[in-house]
Amino acid sequence: MKRLKKVISHPLFFGGVVMVGGSMVINVINYFYHLIVGRLLGPINYGTLASLFSILYIVGIVPTSTSVAIVKFISSCKSHNEISLVYKSINKLIFVIALILAGLLVVSSPFIANFLRIDNIFLVVLIAPIIFFSLTTLVNQATSQGLLRFSGYILPGFVSSIGKLMFGILFILLGFSVFGAMGGIVLGAIFAYLISIPSVNKIANRKIYRYSKIYDLKDFLKYSFPVLIQSLAFTSIFTLDVILVKHFLSPYDAGIYAALSTLGKIIFFASAPVASAMFPIVVKRKVNNKGYVKIFIVSLIITSAIGVTVTLIYWLFPDLIIRTLYGNDYLSAKSELVFMGIFVLFYSLSNFLLNFLLSVSKTIVVVIPLVAAIVQPILIYVYHKNISEIIKVSMLTTIVMFLSISLFLGYNFARRKI
Repeated sequence: MKRLKKVISHPLFFGGVVMVGGSMVINVINYFYHLIVGRLLGPINYGTLASLFSILYIVGIVPTSTSVAIVKFISSCKSHNEISLVYKSINKLIFVIALILAGLLVVSSPFIANFLRIDNIFLVVLIAPIIFFSLTTLVNQATSQGLLRFSGYILPGFVSSIGKLMFGILFILLGFSVFGAMGGIVLGAIFAYLISIPSVNKIANRKIYRYSKIYDLKDFLKYSFPVLIQSLAFTSIFTLDVILVKHFLSPYDAGIYAALSTLGKIIFFASAPVASAMFPIVVKRKVNNKGYVKIFIVSLIITSAIGVTVTLIYWLFPDLIIRTLYGNDYLSAKSELVFMGIFVLFYSLSNFLLNFLLSVSKTIVVVIPLVAAIVQPILIYVYHKNISEIIKVSMLTTIVMFLSISLFLGYNFARRKI
């Protein structure tokens, strides 16, 4: 009984329950969003929406990459004054970056629309307000995560998902098609920002004593750079395939690939919260010279179990999964579902290992996903005859990446450098 109580009160258990449980709910909502919107829009329009989502992910790489750094630096703070100072300084930085990115998006929207073969330029323009509100919300979420206030991380994501689902479906049914879906995402992002404010109100409004009014961001930026490389690489591997499919293949094939990609991402979004819960706990324990290897092993087992289980389901029941979730219009994707599952399984495991290595400041490892992110689009440029060829390129890339990161991790464990 005592042992059970100890397990339940452990921050990894409690944080994991909130992060995994809350993220699961969000991912289920996002999942239903894609299923419903995919059916309402059909393969061609859904392919357009998926490519816009990919642009959104890529544009958000630079500031989103600071999320891991925010969690690390907030987790490492030793007083409320220091937390407030770090938060305020980073918040100002991200606000400026979000404004610049939104402006650049508006200016470059004609070129992006042309590359993706999208007729309505305003579909691309709508990414600007989404990216602005998403990034300003991100600072509040990452700060809450760093303080182990996991509800402050989960709630904005929940509100964003509900908002885009409700408003997106409403606008599509009113006849606004892809434009309506994008409008729903804009509203969801605005509501998420508003709901994220209360979780950091005390920190934002705190008067700072004993510290200078300006926090030196040098160490933060120094740590953020390799994390930026990691985010750039992983986001590229996760999204560039959808963009290149939209460019190289037919609109119908782009829609089919978008459905496959969304189903594959279930593996990542179901398992990623484990790494998110583990990261600040490992940082905290390392700062306090406490053991964290058991936390890593338990988290790895959970992450692997989730990914392998979903991949097996895709292998055994592809026809049933696609027919039930996306409908008969997408059935041509069934033969490729298991390969998409394997691709995202190794992507998710690589992401988990990398998060652990970053939490113990082994930042040089980001070179491995960077190389993978360069190789993948080059291979897709050469091999893009059909959906199968593109998926297998990505699958091979992530398997090699996972093995390389595993070797790096094993070497450091053997040399007692972790």
